Amino acid sequence: MIANLINNLKEIYAVSPDAAEAYEKAKDRLVDYVNKELETNPKVPDLIGGNPFSIMWNNHINHATFLTTVFKIGSYELLARTIPWVYRAYHARGFSYDYFPAALAAWKSGVDKCLHSAYAAEIIGIYDWMINNHENMIQLSKSGEGLTFSPQSEPTEMQEVFLSLLLHGDSKGCLQLVNSSIQTIDDLKKFYLNVVCPAMYRIGLLWERNDISVAEEHVASAIVGRVTAALYPQFADIDVYRGKVIVTAGPNEFHEVGSRMLADFLEMEGWDTTYLGANTPKEELIAILKQHNPFMVAISVATVFNLKHARQTIEMIRADPKTKNIKIMVGGIAFNSMPLLWLDIGADGYAEDADKGARAANIWWEEKTAHGHS
Repeated sequence: MIANLINNLKEIYAVSPDAAEAYEKAKDRLVDYVNKELETNPKVPDLIGGNPFSIMWNNHINHATFLTTVFKIGSYELLARTIPWVYRAYHARGFSYDYFPAALAAWKSGVDKCLHSAYAAEIIGIYDWMINNHENMIQLSKSGEGLTFSPQSEPTEMQEVFLSLLLHGDSKGCLQLVNSSIQTIDDLKKFYLNVVCPAMYRIGLLWERNDISVAEEHVASAIVGRVTAALYPQFADIDVYRGKVIVTAGPNEFHEVGSRMLADFLEMEGWDTTYLGANTPKEELIAILKQHNPFMVAISVATVFNLKHARQTIEMIRADPKTKNIKIMVGGIAFNSMPLLWLDIGADGYAEDADKGARAANIWWEEKTAHGHS
């Protein structure tokens, strides 16, 4: 079904750059309009399952930011794949499916009132598509087809043990498992790829289904941070024989496990690696890039609502004469269901996981040195 939806959406004319710009400029006014429309709707408390309005308000901010990204990069496949996930995540938290057409009708009305009529007509065509495909979105949210969190293989015994320890908040148990299982660099790489990654994907799926809380997800992420820090001495003394690389999670992105693993893989491959962690502001990243002049910067984005910030960051890197030639790699869950999305946001490449990211960086470096620019 998802493929049919995407093909159907492609038949709708793309929103023009001027209309996309108008939507972005009106974004805050649109959010205020939709908030007021729904706050005064007597059905809304039931539609949002008794949740506080603040959760609904947050959804509206994310909606406007995400639609701006969709319109700017023209990726309507991203739209078709993300809506069912939103339905699923919010329905798991008590929102009625009937909330979505009510909210979309308010957005449509807001666009009509806040944008010039020519631009509004373009945008409203997309909202009409979303409203008309409401039942399809419900089906996709239930089936999980095309959704981001989809472990690629059956869980192993070690993965199940690690996941159980994470869910119980047992950091000591996780460290004991690591110490008894990892003897070599190859063991460490396999542990990252075959245990940590799929376990954290499943943690994300449990959060999406509202089976665990945000706090429990944070505990799991914090334990993984402890584990990766404990493993660092195993490769900290590897000789540097490749260039400088900066690794970071994108602006407003607080999921950093993937970027941390990529930084470790790159260091194990002989790169001079600087890891910046989560939520690095665009301006601060540019300053670091100017200071270090790296061969490559890697930016991780887990949440589709943060793609806009990643795109703006890449535009800033390209626009500055001192940073424009730095290779840019992107990765993270936000890209995994759409492997060509990196092209739309202006990167030089995309990596599905830390191992593929390190391999791609190595190839770029070999190409550079082969041309005598080292």
